Parts: sequence; structure tokens; C-alpha cells
Amino acid sequence: MYRVALLIETSKAFGRGLLAGVGRFSRLHGQWSTFVDERGLSDPVPDWVESGEFDGIIARASQRETLEHVIGFGIPTICLGEENPAAAISVMNDDEACAELAAQHLLERGFSNFGFLGHRGFVWSDVRRDHFQRALALAGRDCNVLEASIETTREAPWYHRRDRLATWIGGLPKPVGILACYDSAARTILEVCRDLDLLVPEQVAVIGVDNDEVLCDLCDPPLTSIAPDTEAIGMRAAELLHRLMDPAVGMGRHWPKGNVGSEYSETLQGEKNEVESGYVGRRIIVGPIGVVTRGSTDTHAIEDPLIASVAGYIRRHASDGIDVSDLLTEFPMSRRTLERRFNKALDQSPLELIRRVRISHVKTLLRETDLNLDSVCQMTGFRYTAYMVGCFKEVVGVTPGQYRKQAR
Repeated sequence: MYRVALLIETSKAFGRGLLAGVGRFSRLHGQWSTFVDERGLSDPVPDWVESGEFDGIIARASQRETLEHVIGFGIPTICLGEENPAAAISVMNDDEACAELAAQHLLERGFSNFGFLGHRGFVWSDVRRDHFQRALALAGRDCNVLEASIETTREAPWYHRRDRLATWIGGLPKPVGILACYDSAARTILEVCRDLDLLVPEQVAVIGVDNDEVLCDLCDPPLTSIAPDTEAIGMRAAELLHRLMDPAVGMGRHWPKGNVGSEYSETLQGEKNEVESGYVGRRIIVGPIGVVTRGSTDTHAIEDPLIASVAGYIRRHASDGIDVSDLLTEFPMSRRTLERRFNKALDQSPLELIRRVRISHVKTLLRETDLNLDSVCQMTGFRYTAYMVGCFKEVVGVTPGQYRKQAR
């Protein structure tokens, strides 16, 4: 039975996904006894790690010094993240691919103006920024960048950072697609857009990284995000550590201190080595699952400001039972002008968008509640249940009952 210390944050969805992957490997292969406590990404190494008799460690930290301290214990160690020492054996998320997916997602929605909100001094943010800019440059587009700081100090309180962010967003040409370096930063963008009365996603489309589902669903509108394959990262890290701890490899508890990467290069063959500062480092990159599209980018870039306002009104009020006559009351113009400008901007009619937004709300209620169809009809703006069922089947391809069964 191997004793394994898990120094992985439990405070964020990314870390919990890593732990899920490690746990899955442990269940499948057995012979592991894991030790973990509640911790954040910046927490110091707990005393129980140094005092315990462990066969291996899987560690993730925001500070390279923390990981160097852990590696110095002379125990087989796998590092997860980007701030890894040169000697570390690491399994990492593919931040380059995440940025490229975000750029492709926004380009496909017709945006020609772009922004990136990063956090100064963090490698993962810098990588995402650089490759987002690079992917846009290949498409002939520029990107406006704002680098912020995570830390709140007396000299830089949170409201000063928020004011700076509001000035930046307000000055961007609209419509604009913005990638935030991670979901929490994207949520702040959405809050600032609400304060500035900017329509999301019609005027500002926002996409994050990490796909923290609870955080994304709390946003208004729900946040589109790039989903890293955290469980696969955790599984891969556990697999590597298991091989390192195997006595057949010839290491076990006799893990050499210092030049860890060079020793490890003798145990695995056929994988690419990267030479860093005299060490043979091991880096395994795991690609993201893909884009999880939610309301914050569920649109096509709308160059017409008036139609952007109409589309935003539809998204907010479609389930209230509005029809085209309500739009003409709110935005006085002839019906013919509205239809013409709407079709030019979105390649669909106002009525089609109303129905699409309602169907999306129906799908959410079917997935997340046990409401009967009459109640769902009443809550989504349809007048008759039979008509709602017919529209749903026409758009989705299955009946509401079949959809609910599949979703469950």
C-alpha cells in the first residue's frame, strides 16, 4: 500500500477535478492510501507532509518556491501546473490550446474586435494571452490587452481595479469578444458590463477558462468557458507517480535529491524530454475538452447598435410571453424595418430568436427541474403546451419527455 500526499487545492473546481482524476486512478488500480486536507492554491506546505512517511507526492502550487521545497524532500513527486521548477516532473493543462479554442469560438461568431484580461505575473495567464493574440493575428485581427493584479492591497483596493476595468471595457470598440484568463476574472467583466449597461453577449461577448460550472451558472448571463480535462491530468499524474513508486523501477523510497528530472528520464522512454537549466525536465501536456457554450457568447456579432438592443431585450424577456408587437412598442419603428434590419444583422427574424430563447429556457427547466410540461409552458412564455411541444420537437429533434430522459 503506497502512502501518497496530495497537495492540491480543494478551493477551486480545477483542483477538485485533478483530485477526481487521482481518485479514479486509485480506485481502478488500488494499493494507494491518499492524504489530503482543505487548502488553497497559495497555501504553504503543511507540517504533516514533512513529518509523514510518504512514498509519493502530487503537488500543485502558485509559487515555484513551494514546489521546490516539496521536491527537496527527496520523495517521488509529480507537479501539476505551470510554475514548476526546472527539475520537476509535471503534467500540465494545454494553455496554448485553450487560448486558440477561445479565439476560434469568437471568430466563428463574427467578432472583429477583441480583448484579453490577464493577471500580471502568472505564467499561465501570459501563455493564454500570447496564444490568443497569435491566433487572432493569423486571422488578421488585433487584440487589446489589460493586465490586472490578483492581489488586493491598501494601495490597490478592489474598487480601484474595478474602475480601471470599467474604463478599459468602456473604451473598447463594440461589439467586442473578450477572453478572460480564468472564470473568476470573466465573472468580474460581466458584473462591470451590467454596471455600464452594456449588453452581453450582443455588445460584449465574454469567455473564461476552467469551466467552473457553479461559478459559470451563477453569472448573468451564464458564462461560456473552456473546459480543461482536469480528470485526465489527475489520472496521468497518478499513473506516472505509481510507476515511480514501483520497486521494479528501482527507486521507491530511495528517490535522489537534486537532479530529479535526469534520474526520471531513465525510467520512461519514448517521450520527449525538454532540457531546462541543465536538467532533463518531464512535461506532459493534456489538451482541453473544448468550449462549453453558454449565454455569454450565444450570439453572432451585431454591428447594428439598435438591433443589438432589440436582441438583448428578447433574451431578457422572451419567457415573459412577448411578441413582435411588444418589440415595436419598446423600439418604435415599422415592422418591415425591424424585420429587414434584424435579418441583415442576425440572419433570422425577431420571432425566430424569441422562439429560440424560449426553447433554450425549456431545455434548462427539463434538465434541472421535475416540473410538468404545463408548468414549463407557463414559465417560458408559450401560450399552449401542445404548441410548445411541437416547437420543441421541431427545433431539438425529440419530444420534451425524450430530452429530459436523455439529459438525466
